[in-house]
Amino acid sequence: MIVSKPKHRTNNYNSNSNSIQILSNDIILDILAKLPVKSLVRFKSVCRSWYSLSKDENFVKQHYDTHKNSQKYFMISKGPTIFHHYTMDVPQLDSSSIISLVESPVPIDKSRKVFPSIQYFSSNGVILITYGDIRIMLWNPATRESRRIPSPIWSKTCGIYNFCYFPRIQVYKIFRLGLGINTDDMNIDIFSTKSNIWKSIGIFPRNYYFLGGNVVMVDGNVYMMAKRKDNLSNYTILRFCLEKEKFQDELLFQYTIPRSTQFLYSLGEKLCLIRLLDGNREFWLYMNERNSWNKILTIPLTPNNCLRPLSFMKDGGMMFMKDGGMMFKKKDSFGFVAYNSTTHKLEQVNVDGIKGLHFNKRYNNIGSNGDVDNKSIELAS
Repeated sequence: MIVSKPKHRTNNYNSNSNSIQILSNDIILDILAKLPVKSLVRFKSVCRSWYSLSKDENFVKQHYDTHKNSQKYFMISKGPTIFHHYTMDVPQLDSSSIISLVESPVPIDKSRKVFPSIQYFSSNGVILITYGDIRIMLWNPATRESRRIPSPIWSKTCGIYNFCYFPRIQVYKIFRLGLGINTDDMNIDIFSTKSNIWKSIGIFPRNYYFLGGNVVMVDGNVYMMAKRKDNLSNYTILRFCLEKEKFQDELLFQYTIPRSTQFLYSLGEKLCLIRLLDGNREFWLYMNERNSWNKILTIPLTPNNCLRPLSFMKDGGMMFMKDGGMMFKKKDSFGFVAYNSTTHKLEQVNVDGIKGLHFNKRYNNIGSNGDVDNKSIELAS
């Protein structure tokens, strides 16, 4: 990549000893890659070559890789009359974090009828927001840029979504699973930002029951909890390769106990399975390179207590979001706690500005220079 240098003012300095040294292209790129997104947006006007960086896939990837370990949480809070989006630096036990209000990309319908159908997902620093099947949008909270996605086939009911960015083919793909009209079959549809159209892939495998809930996206694969119709006592996990647009071999959790409760989450860049068993909450990570499961944590919790895993911490602990339940006092039933890997205890995490807020929508990791339309970083109409 060639980056031209911005012109400097000429001054009456000795050209041999006191002239301003011009930085090499590689150094300029490394400096720009370390800047936050808001600074990059401001610096686009410095020169054409810096402006073009915002559309260069290699630089976008370099910027994302540089900042992926210092991302933010994206959260949604709704009270009786309040609906707001927030971003927050990933908190640590030894320091406080600050929560910041973010303006929504679209007018928010605050009605109780609409709110339960809103879904949020993240990939490459971009957020996918779906209001049922009526309004679908890709949004970068850091740059405030957005792109409206056409609604899927109208003859189908409200679906379950997720999405992923594929740098090799430079495209976002959106996965949708939902019932058709007058049928019990679950239909699978996929949207590509390159073609700008939805296409039907087929139906959910008929020899399985989909167990509902969210579909989980990890490393370009969609994971769904299911049960075989000929063996309802055990869970299995179906995986769908979104890039190749086809189902892969089912993923078995060999430690399944009949009638135990299990959930799927994405934790960092790993697939996480949570099992409620004998008053404990077990956290298992799928190790794709070894095709095996590794139990990383067991916390004594009641099944009625909701504690959502968010991310790993630098010291090996885990960050969680509290969501009510019997473990915490009522006045302290929402917020964040961390599992201290040294003391093996849950500890309160301080976040300035969180008092009075109830985060009742899933978190997302954001903070990169994700391009919402794959062609230009300019705001899509």
